[in-house]
Amino acid sequence: MTSMAKRVLTTVVTLPTLFCIILFLPHNSYMALSFLAMLTAGWGAKELKDLYQKSENVKVHLPSYVVGLLPLAQWLEMAYYPNLPLVDLAVVLMALGLFSNELYYGVKDSFQKSLSRIAAQSLLLLYPGLLITFIQRISLLAYPTQSFLLFFLLVFGNDIFAFVFGMSFGKNNKGFVKVSPNKSMAGFVGGTATTVLLSVLFCAFVPGIKDQVSLSQAILLGLATSTASNIGDLIESAFKRSAHMKDSGTLVPGRGGLLDSIDSMLASAPIFWILLSFF
Repeated sequence: MTSMAKRVLTTVVTLPTLFCIILFLPHNSYMALSFLAMLTAGWGAKELKDLYQKSENVKVHLPSYVVGLLPLAQWLEMAYYPNLPLVDLAVVLMALGLFSNELYYGVKDSFQKSLSRIAAQSLLLLYPGLLITFIQRISLLAYPTQSFLLFFLLVFGNDIFAFVFGMSFGKNNKGFVKVSPNKSMAGFVGGTATTVLLSVLFCAFVPGIKDQVSLSQAILLGLATSTASNIGDLIESAFKRSAHMKDSGTLVPGRGGLLDSIDSMLASAPIFWILLSFF
């Protein structure tokens, strides 16, 4: 099976699975989606940890599964303790605990790599740990099911149509972004324009959302989500280039690692959530 066929098959399987989880398993503050977020955060942290260690030639002692505790804290906050800032508390306590470990591990190399190890742990807590909790926070919006569907529609739509436009019209306009030479201007423009169109159509016809989001707001939402998605994709490209790796892993057929598949969602979820919260 070709890489293109694997990519299409992965998308065909992933999208319906996400939509089924959102539509049919909203129980207990979207517990099923939060459980998926925990697994995703843990595995994504493992891939990023591998990239960091290869790039910086330093041993990162943070267990990857620990990062999955942040989505767990977010779910507990949403489901049982809405008045307690459990995520903020978890980030602070985890950071202080992990940084304190350097008092032990730093002795082994006379603290020469202490800043590098602390930077790695900070990065893993933020990306993917904290960023993925913003996907869960979409469940707190006025119309959570519709908002989830809109978010994934915009992110996946941007990715798919950027790929389609890039393949069709991007042959002679590649390389304008140095960190990812295969990205084309046609892909960026086509993906962004299509994402804005999808946002406008969804917000114009889907009950609940159409009463909350105006035309100008739908345009802004599509544009901001697409831009953040593209930035997330490019940031992860920088991670991989630093480690001299083509993909972050091999978990997802046709796409590489898990981070290669969720980078756009991690960067765009906070922007999407903030904008819809204001709307």
